[in-house]
Amino acid sequence: MKMKAGVVRRFGGPDVVEIDDVPRPVVGDGDVLVRLRAAGLNRADVTVREGRFAEQQPLPIILGVEGAGDVVEVGSAVTTLRPGQRVVLLPMLVCGSCAACRSGLDSRCHALKFLGEHTDGTYAEYIAVPARNAIPAPESLGYAELAASILAYLTAWHMLVTRGRLQPEETVLVVGAGSGVGSAAVQLAGVLGARVIATTGTDDKRDRLLRLGAHEVVNYRQVPEFSDAVRTLTEGRGADLVHDSVGGATIQQSIHALRHGGRLIGMGSHSGPHADIVLYSLYRNEIDFRGAHAADSRELAEVLPMLADGRLRPIVDSEFTLDDAPAAQERLVSPDRFGKVVLTIE
Repeated sequence: MKMKAGVVRRFGGPDVVEIDDVPRPVVGDGDVLVRLRAAGLNRADVTVREGRFAEQQPLPIILGVEGAGDVVEVGSAVTTLRPGQRVVLLPMLVCGSCAACRSGLDSRCHALKFLGEHTDGTYAEYIAVPARNAIPAPESLGYAELAASILAYLTAWHMLVTRGRLQPEETVLVVGAGSGVGSAAVQLAGVLGARVIATTGTDDKRDRLLRLGAHEVVNYRQVPEFSDAVRTLTEGRGADLVHDSVGGATIQQSIHALRHGGRLIGMGSHSGPHADIVLYSLYRNEIDFRGAHAADSRELAEVLPMLADGRLRPIVDSEFTLDDAPAAQERLVSPDRFGKVVLTIE
């Protein structure tokens, strides 16, 4: 049986995403087949498409890390799900048997892989995934919101709470707050009782971030040395925690924005994988610089209830059809984007 999918067979620009008929995936004993209704776009899609890690990248591949839909078939060994259930997909694929997996620490699994990066992803009508990766979805969220939720909010939680140890009444700086994970971090930090300072590049995004719950917003195009603005806003003290998903272009400013003994949590290198860092700015100020990679499945228990009851609300920038996946990828890298880009799959 065939299905429609967005396939990359060679590396390049958005035009290399081919909408084609491909075989429908086969369901293993421990898998479920999901009829996808929406797919969330991520910067990882661009990384795969451009071949930045070509030596590790299987081709051809169906793009897409995030998705939501309906279970249509379950494997013979699956007892936790049934056909007809609405589900949202957990994109981390793990071995399931190591000590990290048994503790719900997906990010530490030695065999960690991702949908849409190492195996076929969600730019498709159907996907087969291990049953543990299909999460019963809150009825309060539509498919597009679900497809825009799990990765961004789990990543924000992993950065702010698991790695960052954010506490109520601390000041957190969210760098690049107009992105999917950035806007999620602004909401989440506010819900957790922090004072939120955000950076963004346009006045429109500034206004939207203020409505999301940011207490102050710095336009980095008007104030490139945004650390100075953060210190002014904190009466010279600096932020307790910086959430930086931009990468090389902002890391030094993020360090300067921190108080003595502050924490910098970095994830992503969208502005470049390398950075010039003045080491004494780390050493003398005793900055704790921590990396973040994948979220952990055990964090779902914290994040999913907040999505279900509306304390966190996924921000969807725009919706495209599967046929328009190349245009959706162009929107993903647009400086005007705010929140997540989503493919709707009929």
